[in-house]
Amino acid sequence: MHRKKPIHCARTAISRTLVTMDAQETIDFQLRWGWTKLARLYSGLAESHGISMSVGYALLSIEREGTPSTKLGPRMGMEATSLSRTLKSMEDRGLIERRQDEHDRRSVRVFLTEDGVKARRQIRDLVIQLNARLHELLGENAVHQLLQGLARLNELLEIPDQLIPPNWQPQTESVSP
Repeated sequence: MHRKKPIHCARTAISRTLVTMDAQETIDFQLRWGWTKLARLYSGLAESHGISMSVGYALLSIEREGTPSTKLGPRMGMEATSLSRTLKSMEDRGLIERRQDEHDRRSVRVFLTEDGVKARRQIRDLVIQLNARLHELLGENAVHQLLQGLARLNELLEIPDQLIPPNWQPQTESVSP
């Protein structure tokens, strides 16, 4: 049986009382838990078509006119070494080709091949169909509220310092082993 771990929150201007909150009631828990399950679902479905999750992200991130390889990592939230490995795998499978940028010879652009375009269509259709199903199951109002809330959360996270409680102080004592 799962034991709920209470999280103690500091006093806030809103409540002025000490609040106890279960871990499952926190935004970060629900985001991480939901994303993990959704990623597992996407991954399983994509892999049934022979495409890994990272390859799927790359396929969806590469623009028709090519994308500078240096922009793919930040766009996909992927480290350079992982991106390099993913692009190499995609190149070996004939999904992409790399070409020197016509306007900046120092830059390399990544383009989808014909097979890459087909694979991208499969992944795009999967994303669209899965989202349509989520809309059906959750309802349009819930989806609208969820998207609005997540957009607002992303805005707030652009300036993370504003999220730190005013009276929060890190503990300076070191914990002995």
